[in-house]
Amino acid sequence: MLAALRQRPFTVQALIVAVAASASLLVGAHIFEAFGYLPCPLCLDQRQAHWVALAVAGAGLGAHFLFRARLAAAAAVGAAAMVYLFSAGLAFFHTGVEFKFWPGPATCSGQASAITDASVLETALVEKPKGPSCIDAQWRFLGISMAGYNLLASAGLFALTLAAAVSAARAAHDARRPGPGRAGAT
Repeated sequence: MLAALRQRPFTVQALIVAVAASASLLVGAHIFEAFGYLPCPLCLDQRQAHWVALAVAGAGLGAHFLFRARLAAAAAVGAAAMVYLFSAGLAFFHTGVEFKFWPGPATCSGQASAITDASVLETALVEKPKGPSCIDAQWRFLGISMAGYNLLASAGLFALTLAAAVSAARAAHDARRPGPGRAGAT
């Protein structure tokens, strides 16, 4: 299987890895949830980033395999790089909240909204919290939380997809530049 992957252009390799990695991270997150590790609001935001990356990378692969659209695949890998950069930033923020380097948003750091009148107070007392606090990491392995592992994965995927996008841009630039034996060469 790796041999077949190596025969593909670097852009396509990066898109395949992006689809597989984001899908695996999402499946893993849902498996943890099935075992009782409920996601906080920042966790859910990080999942959304991987859903977007999965869709962008999948669209790029579809364009490449269905229409042989190399430019669309190159654009998709560049867009995926930007999504992974956002995902890494969000995971970095969440990791900092867990280590109490900075406060999280009021909606997820265990803080209640301001009580302005009796109806708001009644609602706050009756409603169950929508999820766990973003401050408390529910699971750690080797001292790293799920947000920390997402940071590592997203940063790695950003580096891979950015390298593929730069490679595709250089190849496109080199293809347009006149060379020996081409019209316009001196």
